[in-house]
Amino acid sequence: MKSILTTLAVLGLSVSAFAGCGKTETTSGKLKSVNADSKSIVIDAGGKDVTLTLTAAVTGADKLVGKKVTAVSSHKKVESLKEG
Repeated sequence: MKSILTTLAVLGLSVSAFAGCGKTETTSGKLKSVNADSKSIVIDAGGKDVTLTLTAAVTGADKLVGKKVTAVSSHKKVESLKEG
């Protein structure tokens, strides 16, 4: 009986570990600036400045300053940054 309850408890806890938010936001606009010290970018999206934090997966953001970009982020952390 104990082993059945233990197995059920382990399964219940492992399922909750895989449940994540999964919410992603897409921000499009002109890349205004890149701050290498704080690892953040500012995008002008429809007249509103949006500040996002860069992750290690994003490279070459400094080359896109002044261009139209699309950033996919989760909890204000950029997962991908593309021109266009």
